[in-house]
Amino acid sequence: MRTLNFLLLTASITLVLSGSVQAVGIVEVTAFQGKATDWRSPDSVVGNTTQLMTRSAAGADCKKSWLQFDLTDLYAENPSIQGNILNAKLTFHGAKSETGAKSYVVSGLKDDAGLEDWVASELTWNNGPGNDINHGTALLSSLTTNLYSATIPIPVLDVISETPEDNRAALTNFLNTDTDGKVTFIFTAGGTTYLWNVGTELEPVLTLIYALGANPNKAQDPVPADDAVVPTGLLQLSWTNPEPNIPGAPIHCDVYFGVDPNRLLMDKVELGNDIETAALTAENFENFAPVQNMTTYYWIVDCYDTVKGLIEGELWTFTVNDNEPPIVSAGEDQATWLVSGSASVTLTGIVSDDGLPNPPGVLTYLWERTDGPETAEINSPNALSTTVNFTERGDYTFRLTVDDSDMKASDTVRIVIGTNACDASHLKTGDSYNKADFNEDCLVDLDDLQSFIVNDWLTCTNLLTGC
Repeated sequence: MRTLNFLLLTASITLVLSGSVQAVGIVEVTAFQGKATDWRSPDSVVGNTTQLMTRSAAGADCKKSWLQFDLTDLYAENPSIQGNILNAKLTFHGAKSETGAKSYVVSGLKDDAGLEDWVASELTWNNGPGNDINHGTALLSSLTTNLYSATIPIPVLDVISETPEDNRAALTNFLNTDTDGKVTFIFTAGGTTYLWNVGTELEPVLTLIYALGANPNKAQDPVPADDAVVPTGLLQLSWTNPEPNIPGAPIHCDVYFGVDPNRLLMDKVELGNDIETAALTAENFENFAPVQNMTTYYWIVDCYDTVKGLIEGELWTFTVNDNEPPIVSAGEDQATWLVSGSASVTLTGIVSDDGLPNPPGVLTYLWERTDGPETAEINSPNALSTTVNFTERGDYTFRLTVDDSDMKASDTVRIVIGTNACDASHLKTGDSYNKADFNEDCLVDLDDLQSFIVNDWLTCTNLLTGC
C-alpha cells in the first residue's frame, strides 16, 4: 500500500469569485493506486504496472484503466478543503513514443456506488468497478459520471496532458460530491493511449485549489462563531448566504438545530429567499429552543441555488455557559530578608466569583512556585492564605489558581528574599549601589571612607619612576 503524499501551499494567488477577490490555497496529491485491464483476458490481472492504458480495437483488443486518489489524510488534516474545492485538474504524462496525438476519456466512480475498496493487484476487466464488461469503451452510467476528454499532443512520450480548462468545473463538482475521501477515475478509449502510472517518476497528480478563510460556495460567517461559548440570552442564529450561481438569483436555506450532530435528530426550519437569520424560538425549533445553560448545540445551514441545487452547509457548534471564571488577585509584591538563615512570608489571595455553575461548585485553590530557588516551602498550597518558608536569597514568583469546578483563573505575585534589608531592597528594584557605598550596606559613611583610604593608601600608579 502506498503512503499518501501531498504538498499544501498557502498561496498568495487570488481568484475572482462572483465579483469578489478570494485568496486561495493549493494542494498537489499523488495517486494512491492505478491499474490497466484488458478485455482479451477479462479475469486476469494485467502484468504491466507502470502504465495506464486505453484502447478500442477490432477483435476485442480493448483496454480500460482505473486510478484512485486517497484524500482521507488530507481532509483529516485540513477539513475545510473537503466539499469546498474551487478548481481542480488532473495531470498525466505520456508513457509511450508514438506518432500523432492521443486522446482518452475520463469518468468518475460515483461516491454512492460504494465501490471504492478495489485493489490494484486484484483488478481485472470483469471486476473493475463501474465497468460495462460487454463494451469496449462504455461504463455503467448508474455507477459512473463522464467528466471530460483530453489529449496527449505530439510527441507522446513524457509529454504532459492536463484537464482542459473548460472541463475543470465538471471535475471540481465531482470532487465536491465525495464524502469518504477516496476518489476513483476510470479511463476509456478516445484513442489508444499510454499514461505513466502510480509510482513512476512522472506519476499522475491531482491539483486542488481551495478557498482560504470563509468559502463563498457555502453558508459562512456563523454567529455565534464555530466553537464559541455564549450565554443563555442568545436569541438568534445568523450567517452569510453563498453567492448565487446566477448573480442576483434567489438563495433560500434550511436551518437544522439540535444537541446532536446529526440532521435526522435536529429540528429544521425552512426559510424564504435571501434570509440569513433564524430566531431561537420554539416556533422554529420546538425541541431545542430557547437555549439552555451548560448545553452544547449543533447547527447546519443548507442552501438551495437555482443552478447548483442543494449546497450542504458546514456543521457548526457552540456551548451555552453563563458561568464566568473567578476573579483572582494573588496580593501585593513583597520583599524581605533572611534572619539567621531563614525568612517567612504570608501569601493572601483575594477572590470573587459569580456562584456558578449551578449547583455551584466549591472553589478550590492552588499555590505554586513558578520561579526562584526550589527550596521555598509552601506550607498550605490549597488554602487561600498560606505561609512560605525561605532559606535562600532569590527572586521568587508564586501563582494562585482558583477553580470553580468549571472554569479556572490565575494571578501571580513576586516575592524578593535578600541576605539583608539592603540586599533585598536592591534586588527588588534592580538599582545599582551608590558609587561611594564601597561596602554596599546602603549607607555612605566613615566605614566607606575608611575602606577607600585603607584600600588605596600609598598605592603607587607611576610605573616609570616608582614614585
